[in-house]
Amino acid sequence: MRIIGIDPGSICCGYGILEVGRVKNNPVHVVSGDVKMKRKEPLQDRLKVLYNSLDAIIKEYKPSQLCIEKIFYHKSIHAAFTLGSTRGVVLLLAAQNDIPVFEYNPTAIKMALTGYGRAEKRQVQEMVKIILNLKTAPAPMSEDTSDALALCICHVNSSSINLNISS
Repeated sequence: MRIIGIDPGSICCGYGILEVGRVKNNPVHVVSGDVKMKRKEPLQDRLKVLYNSLDAIIKEYKPSQLCIEKIFYHKSIHAAFTLGSTRGVVLLLAAQNDIPVFEYNPTAIKMALTGYGRAEKRQVQEMVKIILNLKTAPAPMSEDTSDALALCICHVNSSSINLNISS
């Protein structure tokens, strides 16, 4: 089974795909990276780039579940609306591809990886490398990429879901 984690952003959107069930049900890194968009482009053009890029990734790797971070408090209402737009693109892609969506808040993700809900980004990134046995990060792993992989790991470790790993 493949799980895709997406850390939505309007300038940089991280994604990561893990496979579960091959090696003693431990998650195995398949692919990860960032979809980068041009800051000066209009939002609708960035959303189109995001849609097309994630659509190609989903079509190529065929994940069966999708994880995304829940919306949390933003100081800027503009940033919150922009994040909502990028999340909308991700949710639309999930619906179009019949992929169930699982949402996790940032505190739960940090807790699942580090045991501390207020861990720093670098601590999460280090735990992603350790858990996935990545000697070196795929390329230089961005915070967005490690957050997307952390979403997948949180999902795998969640006791409230049934991963149906028997296949």
